Amino acid sequence: MFLKVVFFIFVVALSYMIASECKEKKVLERVNKYISEKNEEYYEDFLRKYEKNKKIKLVEKFNIIYKLNLLISRANLPRNIFINPYSIIFYVILCVLIACKISFSFFKIITLAAISAIPFGIIPIIIIAYISKKQEEKIESCFLNFILQLKNYTKIDNDITTAFKEIETIEPLKSYIKRFNIEIGSGIKFEEAMEHLKEKISIKKFKEFFSNLQYCYLYGGNFSTLIDKSYKTINIIQKEKNKRLEETKSARIVLFILIAMNMFVYVTYIQDNYENYRIMKNSFFGMAILYWNIISMWGLLWLSGQVKKLDY
Repeated sequence: MFLKVVFFIFVVALSYMIASECKEKKVLERVNKYISEKNEEYYEDFLRKYEKNKKIKLVEKFNIIYKLNLLISRANLPRNIFINPYSIIFYVILCVLIACKISFSFFKIITLAAISAIPFGIIPIIIIAYISKKQEEKIESCFLNFILQLKNYTKIDNDITTAFKEIETIEPLKSYIKRFNIEIGSGIKFEEAMEHLKEKISIKKFKEFFSNLQYCYLYGGNFSTLIDKSYKTINIIQKEKNKRLEETKSARIVLFILIAMNMFVYVTYIQDNYENYRIMKNSFFGMAILYWNIISMWGLLWLSGQVKKLDY
């Protein structure tokens, strides 16, 4: 017992010394800076490759690191030791393992536990996607005002780069515009800087608007006329989207209620009828029913996500 106490005190003292040394030398700050720089370097490198070849190879198209980097950028989150593509992959694996352990302790069937656990792996991605969605809503709320400002500045002088410098807006669009202006000021071509700006925005109609600005810049069109037409179009689309949002809300609520009810009935049946559950485990049709219930629940969850996409 005495040796255990001494060992515990030794471990605590050693941990304190290591933590103090790390704090003194700003280890965490350096690691965060290193990860941030590496992620930025990777992101920029991929964009350069994308610009050289618009037809991205199949391998690059499904590049998980790039997609996670893009998701983090759209969520406007700072990259550090806790938030980067590799840490997100770690969180995904950790969530799956924890869910699998809990499911196995309940079902006692490894394959059924694995099927039950896999969807829990997307929880970290869902959280970041939710933050990204909130940032997207902020962009939507200020985008019409952003277009109006562009229209007013280009009416005075048909110079889109000057108009971008004069615009005042809110985050995260403010940061995107600031980055665009910095790139233009450093000598990057207008169309390339615009591609970088489009990458950070996921809303299709807004991407199309920036693409139209690219074409207008390249072929010498009238920006004020183009922006005026775009304003009217996007205004109509946003009103229609808000209308459809209300229409699909009830459908999503019903689907979530079905999922909750299905899960409740499934779990309570197994708990209250464990002998029957053991018999089901030993028969083909019983196992088919068990698997079908789990798969149908995840199917309903996926369907609710598809209904959400109807908002756009």
